[in-house]
Amino acid sequence: MTTGAAAPPPARPRMSDVGRLAGVSAQTVSRFLTGKGYVHDETRVRIQAAIEELGYRPNRIARSLHIARTDTIGLLSAGVMNYGAAQTLAGMSARAQATDSTLITAHVSDSADHDPEVARALERMLSMQVDGIVVTARYGDFGRILGETVREEVPVVIIAGRPLQLQDSAGADSYEAGMLAMQHLLQLGHRRIAYLSGPADSDESRERQRAYEDALAAVSLPVAPIIVGGEWNSAAGYEAGLAHDLRDVSAVFCGNDELALGFLAAARRRGISVPHDISVVGVDDMPEARFFAPPLTTVRFDFAALGERAFDMIRRRVETGLRQEHLVLPAELIVRESTAPPARAHRRAR
Repeated sequence: MTTGAAAPPPARPRMSDVGRLAGVSAQTVSRFLTGKGYVHDETRVRIQAAIEELGYRPNRIARSLHIARTDTIGLLSAGVMNYGAAQTLAGMSARAQATDSTLITAHVSDSADHDPEVARALERMLSMQVDGIVVTARYGDFGRILGETVREEVPVVIIAGRPLQLQDSAGADSYEAGMLAMQHLLQLGHRRIAYLSGPADSDESRERQRAYEDALAAVSLPVAPIIVGGEWNSAAGYEAGLAHDLRDVSAVFCGNDELALGFLAAARRRGISVPHDISVVGVDDMPEARFFAPPLTTVRFDFAALGERAFDMIRRRVETGLRQEHLVLPAELIVRESTAPPARAHRRAR
């Protein structure tokens, strides 16, 4: 049996092929792809159909040379990839797909000596010609490195717990979340409320603690000893729940849902009934929160929406060159079974 030479691969469709099939010029196809210039709605439909029929893939390198952009955004994150961080990433990824953009992600450790790792991640993003960078991490750690590495080569948006003066920023309103949680507990009649904190260098934890202290001061109540969790995870909440004297506490405001989950486990081990002996409220509204034992009262953030809107912020900054107004994600109280009015003669926590 004889075989002939292998057939050459089919030629890759070109922009002119798309124009011919759609009945328009290559220049009109280019305007459609770049968004530069008007293209009639009916023409847009025909061009899109031709692209799909031919399997045309735009040459992004050539396009970037023409419009001085790559439609590529970098995302740098650090530390534990908890629920909020994961949902924020999901939101950014969704917007990247919806806008036909590329999202390059880098995740680095949250150790004390991570400066070289952060700098290398930023340098790799710059070498890939990203149009801008979104940073979701503890900003105090990254501010100096951003200044030294990125300088003003590309715009940066910081996802942070509070507005920043020198950078575009977006974030969940942690202070509002703390106020909602505390007002709920105070309205139930609790007067001795503890705060279980997250990391000491976290803007979110500090803002929630500030709301905790302000809410108590507003009704002339003393601040209970702060319970230091140290991290945003269930293990920290569990250890803190075992270690602290809770005999004079009727409610605990936890910095996030994972801390609350660990605290609930510690309470069960100590024979403390929630909410009969102690009410517990968290922040985030993780999907699992409604399945905690008992289901957790918490403050909800739409972190996916935060990621989507932060992505839109960096794209607008790239396109316009203008500073963007600080984006604040609102909070919503979700009441479930872990909070109740304090029992008149509740069992003292052991």
